[in-house]
Amino acid sequence: MSAASPAAPVDTRVMGVIHSIYRREFRLAGEVVRGVADGDVPRAAVVADHLSLLHDHLHHHHTTEDELCWPLLLERVPEELAPLVHLMESQHAQVETLLEEISGLLPVWRAGAGAAERDRLADLHDRLYLHLGEHMDAEEERLLPIAARTLTQAEWDTMGETARSQTPRSQQMLVLGMIMYEGDPEVVALMLSAAPAPVRFVLTRLARRAFRRHARAVYGTPAP
Repeated sequence: MSAASPAAPVDTRVMGVIHSIYRREFRLAGEVVRGVADGDVPRAAVVADHLSLLHDHLHHHHTTEDELCWPLLLERVPEELAPLVHLMESQHAQVETLLEEISGLLPVWRAGAGAAERDRLADLHDRLYLHLGEHMDAEEERLLPIAARTLTQAEWDTMGETARSQTPRSQQMLVLGMIMYEGDPEVVALMLSAAPAPVRFVLTRLARRAFRRHARAVYGTPAP
């Protein structure tokens, strides 16, 4: 290893909390799209905006890993572990290919809510969910333990700060609410620990409210 290992493993549990958003929302995405009636443009707009938020968040999440995590691991992990990092990169590429196809079709469906575009989008999201599930399982089970003992805390924190900076301010409360909905409360508390207690109190309530409102609009219920 070309750099010294950290004194203690980095706590990577936040990655699983972030992944919980993708597991839930992309599992539900195909059926949400299929539930839009042919020609129902207002409803298609609501669902398309929801999907666009997810796509952007996922894209930035993966870009952060591509730029700030994988290169460091490739420099430092033993040769026999390099193929695992390359696997992560290839899985990201598969996901990005699907996102590119979806991004070309989504505005067309949003504008006209056509049945053909709807069905194609639903199928693409089903495929995306399967690819993501395979990738996140491999990352959590095989890659994160390596990252925990190879990266420094400062490098891991930089990844988190970079990812947060890419979330538009108007979406930050909603994304936090998505994280909190199924995220490990201990990890969520750790994520917010730098903020003063009164700020945490307000943030968590605003975030829960934002996600309930969003879920009602997308799913018809505050609990997806």
